[in-house]
Amino acid sequence: MIYSIRWKLLVGFILIVVVAIGTVAFVANRSATGEFDRYITQDQALKYQRLSLMLSSYYEQTGSWEGAQELIDRISKTYQNRIVLTSDEGSVVADTAGDLMGNSSQAALNLKIATLGEADNPSGFLYLKDRKRSELEKIFLSSVNNSITFAAIISVLAAIFLTLIYSRRTLKPIKDITSAAERIEHGNLDQEVDVRSRDEVGKLASAFNSMAEELKKQERLRKNMVSDVAHELRSPLTKIHGYLKAIKEGTMETNEKAINSLYRNSRLLKRLVDDLHDLTMAEAGRLNLDKQPILLDDIVSRVVESINLRLEEENIELNTESNGEILLNVDPDRIHQVLLNLLENAIVHSPEGGTIQLDTELTDNQVEISISDEGEGIPKEDLPHVFDRFYRVDRSRSRTTGGTGLGLTISKELVEAHEGKVEVRSEKGEGSTFTVTLPYKEKGVADNLPRNRENSS
Repeated sequence: MIYSIRWKLLVGFILIVVVAIGTVAFVANRSATGEFDRYITQDQALKYQRLSLMLSSYYEQTGSWEGAQELIDRISKTYQNRIVLTSDEGSVVADTAGDLMGNSSQAALNLKIATLGEADNPSGFLYLKDRKRSELEKIFLSSVNNSITFAAIISVLAAIFLTLIYSRRTLKPIKDITSAAERIEHGNLDQEVDVRSRDEVGKLASAFNSMAEELKKQERLRKNMVSDVAHELRSPLTKIHGYLKAIKEGTMETNEKAINSLYRNSRLLKRLVDDLHDLTMAEAGRLNLDKQPILLDDIVSRVVESINLRLEEENIELNTESNGEILLNVDPDRIHQVLLNLLENAIVHSPEGGTIQLDTELTDNQVEISISDEGEGIPKEDLPHVFDRFYRVDRSRSRTTGGTGLGLTISKELVEAHEGKVEVRSEKGEGSTFTVTLPYKEKGVADNLPRNRENSS
């Protein structure tokens, strides 16, 4: 409880309110008392005006203050306060209490209420010593101070009440987020909190919802990947196990057909494992790239050379078109892998006797490598997912050709590792075009570079 934000806000607001209202109450009390005393002083100055006139007349008649004490004693019963009369030099000549006679210390006096005689030539001064408030004055000041204190208490209580309501309303989204996060911690990822405002708390709620949705997506992808990996491994492992079991039990002889089948399935398993390793390293940002300057045409030539046999088997024609000599600073083996994956994908989806077009073009400090096929195309709803792991538009056909469903995903990761991007354009029934965009180093013939410029078609 005491560690909660609501408790801390409550204590903080209470301290601020108490200090603020206490300061206001203290200043108001002092100001009210001072102003009241000033008002009473002015009022009393009028009351003592008659006395000051009487004393001034006495001085004009006698020419001195001798005997002023007797006059003060006679009239002191008319006034409640202690009266002190001084000469023009400041010496006390009369005191209703009688203990300041002859004293010339101004510090012993309190309130001067009248100047006797002319202002520029005074004959004396009239003071009030230890002025006491009347009972009526005391009652008035007490009621004012009590009102100020009561108002301060009411203000503090109202501030506490409003703080409780405000803190509860403000912190409720945070409490909801905390509860949802605790449920996520226990494995329940299907969480969403209401976004009630557009302030920082609202942004936090929106960010939490996005995070929860991404966690659900990643968990779904993880489960799908485990399922897909198991599915991909099951087929070749089943075949290998079946052949080995038949050979072990003596129902099948070790012949070239069995060995070729075991080899093909083991090669498929190795490719799947290698692809998973490459994908994991790329997604973790730990893929080592051996970048070096190399002509793009040399990479394309190597890819075409390695894919020629497959093209002949499928009776597919490959046309290449280059936009001059473009020098890239890339890992040639990884870019070779990207182009090979894209070409194999194009072959899988191309009809027999079809044509694949591979073009390279330099535009705006970037090089674009486009691979187009004349296949069945990709449905619009499948386009956002073609680079997802194990995603297949036509699962049965891809699996028949031996694909792992990771080629496009790995290609995307490898291209992005080179600070490039890969995109796809496709219409159902009109083929597909995959475009790889990479930053280029320079255009022109580079000396002392290994060259392999034989294009195949």
